[in-house]
Amino acid sequence: MASRAPLATLALACLWLAMPATGLAQGNGNGNGRPKTPYKPDKPAPSTPAPAPTAPSSSGGNSSSSSTTTTSPPGVVADTSLVGSTVVTPATTFRQFGAWLDDTSAGAPGEGQTSIGMGYWRMQGMTQTNLPMMGLNVGVTDRLQMGALLPFYHVSYGGTVARGIDDIYLNAKYTILDPTLTLSEVGLAVSPVVEVLSAGATGGRVHFALPVSVEVRRQPYRVYASGGYFTRGSVFTGGALEWTSSSRMTLTGALTQSYSVKADPALDALGVSARRADVSGSVAYPFGQVAVGYVSVGRSLTSIEEGGTAFSLAGGVAVRFNGGIAHRP
Repeated sequence: MASRAPLATLALACLWLAMPATGLAQGNGNGNGRPKTPYKPDKPAPSTPAPAPTAPSSSGGNSSSSSTTTTSPPGVVADTSLVGSTVVTPATTFRQFGAWLDDTSAGAPGEGQTSIGMGYWRMQGMTQTNLPMMGLNVGVTDRLQMGALLPFYHVSYGGTVARGIDDIYLNAKYTILDPTLTLSEVGLAVSPVVEVLSAGATGGRVHFALPVSVEVRRQPYRVYASGGYFTRGSVFTGGALEWTSSSRMTLTGALTQSYSVKADPALDALGVSARRADVSGSVAYPFGQVAVGYVSVGRSLTSIEEGGTAFSLAGGVAVRFNGGIAHRP
């Protein structure tokens, strides 16, 4: 997520990067989280739907579900659901979507941020809550930053509940042009991402993305945009406009679009769109010199029947540290 506040879908997820005390929430990559569902909402439900998984017995262990990704909270759809020893495989085809939105901010070596947050997504016939979503980011050099996001999900669908570790994101950001060091205040960065999908995901659990981001600053505004490719079979673009008040409150609006590039004649025949779009708005406010709180809301422009998200909400707190010791206000 790339602004002072993570962008809700922009599910789907918050990676906070090191920044000066006056800009705690800048430099967060926004990867979209992927809700889990017993069937794929990005295609019409089968005329004879497969039965929903039953609740696990006391000896069945924890339930889990594997899902394909859309990297903005709205829109991850499950491929297979595993509950105890019960396996449900209703849909055999799906679109691959993914989006990543980030700025080009660079942090200082040894400085970083820890964050804890939550996300909520409401889709057709189901809801997903990610709690907690734990993030860690640290500056390695004056141009290189590393980060990770570990979320835990809880899905409710048709009276059935599933929970477990959601998709894990490991990322780096290398700032080629630092907007704070150029007269034009233009920035350029690349942010390689490693996706580790939930256990049981088809097509392998480890995938990659390569976003490229640009930024222009004209205080009190910032405009930044990203584009790139997910190896699961998706290209994406996205952009955001940010405004910061004299009290350091930040308002951000964002739009992301994702395009599935894998041919699928079956879904083409059903008229299932190969494009997905999401919008969000967020507000962030600093507390002292080391912490910032944020809230973000959003929804999909894609229809709910095609796997869009009717409503998404995210919020949390990020705290800056230096050399492993948190600063005090």
